[in-house]
Amino acid sequence: MGSGNDFHKIIMVCLVIGWAMFQFRSRSDESLKYENGDPIRTGETQNNLNHGVWSWYHENGTIQITGKFIEGKREGVWRSYDTLGNLIIESQYKKNLLNGSFKQFSSDGTLLRHDTYKNDQLVK
Repeated sequence: MGSGNDFHKIIMVCLVIGWAMFQFRSRSDESLKYENGDPIRTGETQNNLNHGVWSWYHENGTIQITGKFIEGKREGVWRSYDTLGNLIIESQYKKNLLNGSFKQFSSDGTLLRHDTYKNDQLVK
């Protein structure tokens, strides 16, 4: 049986994914900045689509999410980090769908979850 802490982790993962999807839809050739001047995100566009390596940052300047786009679709390894820079999620994408490994880690590096996906569907 799961604990309340597990529920909290699931909610946090959902929030990070939701935030990222909102950011993916906000395309601009200019990098957005926090009030302190640090970038919110960096990346390039090609034909008005996210293309190449993109990174989003926490307000303290540490990387929050990093990954690659090909013609606006997530491709390859994507990583999410907490505000201290600890890896918390590592996932594989192909044509914007989860394909391959999805790993979730605690802030101390302990593997909490390791699943495999094919076309956004959990493989049992």
